This record gives sequence, C-alpha cells and structure tokens, in this order.
Amino acid sequence: MNDMSIKIRDLSFQYRQIPIFQKLNVEFDPGQVNYLIGYNGAGKSTLFDILSNLRTDYSGSIQGLPSIDEILYQTQNPVVFGTLTGKDLQNFVFGIANTHEPVILEKLSPHFRDLYMKLMKQKVGEMSVGERRWLLLFLESKLDKKLFLLDEPFSGVDPVSKIQIEEIISDLAKKENTYVIVTTHELDYLIGGKCFIHLLNDGKIQSFDSYEEFIKNSDHHDPEEAFAKLVKM
Repeated sequence: MNDMSIKIRDLSFQYRQIPIFQKLNVEFDPGQVNYLIGYNGAGKSTLFDILSNLRTDYSGSIQGLPSIDEILYQTQNPVVFGTLTGKDLQNFVFGIANTHEPVILEKLSPHFRDLYMKLMKQKVGEMSVGERRWLLLFLESKLDKKLFLLDEPFSGVDPVSKIQIEEIISDLAKKENTYVIVTTHELDYLIGGKCFIHLLNDGKIQSFDSYEEFIKNSDHHDPEEAFAKLVKM
C-alpha cells in the first residue's frame, strides 16, 4: 500500500434509491496516469463528482484527498465562450487561479510552440475540437493543482490531437505528488503507455498496475475483448 495514495474505502452511494457504488474500494497513486474505464452509466463521472466534493451524500471514507482548491475537475464538455481568443482564454484561466507556472516558449517543442502561438490569436469558436481541448488542458496543466480529474479528454478529437493531449497528461502525471485520473473509452490508445487501469463495473472497481496486466484477460491481447470479459458482457 502506497502512503501517498488517495484511498477510497467502502464507498457506497445511491441516486434516487438506485445503488451506484456498493462498498467500493480503490487506490489512486501518483507517478503514472490513472485511467478509469467502464461502460456508459457505470458511475465514472459520479465518482469524479464525489472526489471533487460536488457530491457529499455518500458513506465510506476517502483518505489522502487534496484540499478543494488543489483539485481541478475538467468535465466532459467544458463550456468555453467561442468569441474568446486563445489569449483571452489564457488570461481567464490564469486570472482565476491562485498561482500558475508561466508559459515559457523556449521549453516547448517547435511544433507545440507554433500551435500555441497560432491558437493565442484564434477565436475559440474557430478552433477544432482537438485544438480547443489541447489548449485548455495545456493552460490548466500550468496551474498549481495536486489532483487533475479529466473526464473524457479524448472524446471527439482527431488522432493527432489525441497524441498531443496524451503528452500533456503524461507530463502532468510525472509531476511530484500529482494525481491524474482520466476517464476514457479509447482503450486501444493505452497500448504501450505506463499507466494504472481501474475498471468500474457493477458498483465496484478492479485495478491493474499496468496495461500488460489488464490485457492478460484477453486471449488475443485485445483491450476491447479484455474489457468485455471483465464486465462479463
């Protein structure tokens, strides 16, 4: 057991008398991305609501959770006004934060430097979904937070943008004492990456220390097949 873990013990929660979690136990560790997977309606976003203190009507305990002002929760469809330019968005994100790292262009790769400079001048409404998600997450990654809850950051974006977004997420997870929990349906995209995988199913979580451990549940090393077998579809 890692002393630095966020530990959820015997978490139970019901919505309109329908059980969502039943004595759920899980640990989230720093150092690698924690991917939270499960079918639609399994309760992934509800768990994020609990971790971010949006919901408090549960039983059980959560240990090691950072303070509320150290948690960033990016919902599946973040609302960003399309008339803002990238520069306006940066001023807004940095303006509402207590502290943030500066954007140092020299530390960015030539590709990301060009992308950043391009988006600073462009209106958010004219950006692609991938560009918009990349820029918002890039700016959020500069904030002084300890827990990042990212709900479906790859949803609706093109393959190139997925790679760009994953790079930010991976770098975030390498920060000292920083926890990154990501919900995703993009199981093929986890291949080869160092990560923890947590499968939410039937009100409980089964955790895997690596993609390789997760994929052992498939005779063909297929993540979709492993998922299906584990949830007994």
